Amino acid sequence: MKKRILYFVIASLWALPIGAVKKEKAHPIIHAQYRLSATAGWLNHDDKVAGSKEMTGLTFDRPFVVGGTFAVEFMPTDKNLGLRRWNNSSIGLALTVLDLGQQQYLGQIIAPHAYVNVPLVRREHFIFGIRPGLGVGFATKTYANTVPEQYRWEEYKLNGQQIANVSIGSIANAWITAGVYMDFPIKKGWSFTFSATWQHLSNGSIMTPNAGYNMFNGELGLAYMPETNSKGSHYVPPMTLVPEELYDGVRKKWDVEIGIAGGCRSVYYRDRQWFGVGSFSVAAHWQPVSIFRLGGGIDVFYDGAYAAVNDEFAAANPGAPVTYFGKTYLAESNVSNCFRVGISLQPEMVLGNLTFGYHLGIYLYDPVKNLEPYKEAEKGLNRGIFYKYDPMKASTYQDGWFYQKLQLKYLCTKHLYVQLGLKLHIMKAEFIDAGLGIKI
Repeated sequence: MKKRILYFVIASLWALPIGAVKKEKAHPIIHAQYRLSATAGWLNHDDKVAGSKEMTGLTFDRPFVVGGTFAVEFMPTDKNLGLRRWNNSSIGLALTVLDLGQQQYLGQIIAPHAYVNVPLVRREHFIFGIRPGLGVGFATKTYANTVPEQYRWEEYKLNGQQIANVSIGSIANAWITAGVYMDFPIKKGWSFTFSATWQHLSNGSIMTPNAGYNMFNGELGLAYMPETNSKGSHYVPPMTLVPEELYDGVRKKWDVEIGIAGGCRSVYYRDRQWFGVGSFSVAAHWQPVSIFRLGGGIDVFYDGAYAAVNDEFAAANPGAPVTYFGKTYLAESNVSNCFRVGISLQPEMVLGNLTFGYHLGIYLYDPVKNLEPYKEAEKGLNRGIFYKYDPMKASTYQDGWFYQKLQLKYLCTKHLYVQLGLKLHIMKAEFIDAGLGIKI
């Protein structure tokens, strides 16, 4: 009897690992939602390409935009505290295709991009939130393939009639989108979805001409959440607010960052050349909660585009940097004219290792402020730190004393981050730069 019991125990122990091998491995469930929507809206007025009634075939002041978007959206889980801290947000990867209506000059836009859905109101049959996004927009019509060959790099109008697209100078551009969305869950994972969105296409003056596109579109479509287990249940994001304890736990309230970045820009399409640009910054940030921090810093900018605009200088100094765009009253090319120094307030939103900031700055050192606009500078100017100027009047061609920078950073390690920035003066892009930084 004892031997039989012993044989039974040995056989049972031997069978355990065999059963474990045969058992299927558990695979992690990826909670994803799929969206498909149709888009309709308009391209905002732009005399250079979208608002000139003199253009052949153009019948609308604001060309009608149609298209669609397909997106895969990854839902928040307990393992992703970055998304949960943003009221259980989700991250989407999307492809937007738009037709701008005027095939001779405008063509189509194809824009792969990423976005974040941040719900502000979440109910059983209604979700309302904001949706910022960033990606790359590819334009099928640019200056180069719309201007007749005999006029290339010379003019975009002939006898007062439009002959080229001078809003977009490059095929690849930055794609920025922001808007609000509403979801109406029905049943079995299906939802109706609607969004109202502002979309912007521009290359940040890397290649001119670059007036850019601004579109205001509405999207209507369907969203579907596949079943997440064999019982046929669907993933449902938490309807309650994020627990307060998720906002706590910021171990280091203060940090210091040192960053350096570089790039290039074009000033005038007839120059047919690029100028080096870059920035260096030192900033301190205070982070009271996990999703937001506030900082201040010192910025040093370099813009090689502040070169001579004098034809005689160009003839006497072959190979020297020169532009034929009469923005500043510069008779020679000096490196000292290319540097500007300012201080900035730096509010930044934090999503895990990713931060997005909108920096607001004032120039303390600006050697070209008395040299723009060209016609006024001829008469002589003597400006202080603050002075009156019209930032929205393109004909004055001046940046002013107030600058901004859209800054995206990703923390790769505890102390090293990569950064991408767009420097602006109100709505006018100066340049895009990319680089590295150290977090102390």
